[in-house]
Amino acid sequence: MLQQSPLHERYLSLGPAELADRVARRKEELGQALCILGHHYQSDEIVAVSDHVGDSLKLSQLAASSKQARFIVFCGVHFMAESAAVLSGDDQAVCLPNLFAGCSMADMADATDVQAAIEELCSRSGQSVVPVTYVNSTAAVKAVTARAGGACCTSSNVRNVFEWALRAVTQGGAGAGKVLAIPDQHLGRNTAVAMGYSTQDCAVYDPLQPGGGLSDDDLRRAAFLLWKGHCYVHQVFRPEHVGNVRRRHPGISVIVHPECPHEVVQLADASGSTEQIIRAVSDGPSGGKWAVGTESNLVNRLARRFGDRFVRILSEVPSFCAMMARVDLAHLLWVLDSLAEGKVVNRITVAPDIAADARKALDRMLAIGPVAQATPTKAARTR
Repeated sequence: MLQQSPLHERYLSLGPAELADRVARRKEELGQALCILGHHYQSDEIVAVSDHVGDSLKLSQLAASSKQARFIVFCGVHFMAESAAVLSGDDQAVCLPNLFAGCSMADMADATDVQAAIEELCSRSGQSVVPVTYVNSTAAVKAVTARAGGACCTSSNVRNVFEWALRAVTQGGAGAGKVLAIPDQHLGRNTAVAMGYSTQDCAVYDPLQPGGGLSDDDLRRAAFLLWKGHCYVHQVFRPEHVGNVRRRHPGISVIVHPECPHEVVQLADASGSTEQIIRAVSDGPSGGKWAVGTESNLVNRLARRFGDRFVRILSEVPSFCAMMARVDLAHLLWVLDSLAEGKVVNRITVAPDIAADARKALDRMLAIGPVAQATPTKAARTR
């Protein structure tokens, strides 16, 4: 059980400006020994002091390539820091400023349950069931994935990883008869449909139900078995939000994250990862209008960055990741102060046997390139 030490009052009493100034001074003091990685969903204050900002794929690549840094401070959530710990060197320490910054989606897939599901599904179907596990998962689940011949993916390269999994072994693929997509059912379903499959080719596997809640007919027809998991941030977005924003802003382009429910994605113009969403808005014309269905910190930054175009959140209410918000300047400064004093706090470690297998799944992910552009939806093609 992870335990987060309470912050001393001296950190809690500092205002944002003083915190940012002290973080900057500690960064200068630690120099190249320090690398701060910040996810797009972090607050503006954290993004401003991060050395690199990106999505899960980009930050995984940076963690693997940051050879000079002795300390990698990951301003994200626990599974991201775990991945960084797996990919970094033995002489590097990965620190998470707040150990309570978890991920409810990652917690929806337990390694023992995943292992049992793979064995059961292979046995019942008589086919090779290859897991494709979203990077939003624990290192233990990633390790199970590798042992079963699968790979990790991010929302940037999930389609390419699915295609790899289904490709014949003789053609460099995994030779899957079926893909088990873990742990986000929406990412799996939306990607399958984008590849030309139908929702009927997908079946949801519920680990809390006997046999996953799947009948023999369900298992027979499905090419994609979808773990029953989701991201609460992206469940905020509903089909009525798309209709409302189109009525209020005629001509607006709607782009959403593929973790959104399928009904929302199908009504949007495109879906994409955070990097793909940023690229779509950046490449769009001056004066363009965008409604974006993803975490509010990113959407708000896009609106400020591209002042020559209209950018708003898709929903009527903000959609913030409360877990990301647990990493703040006060916790970051505490970690940097500790490092400067020779103490490594909140270090994220992974057992060697789990790390070795998890790295295989992550390396397979990194070897399979991302899709550069957001994916147009059927609604966009027929509008």
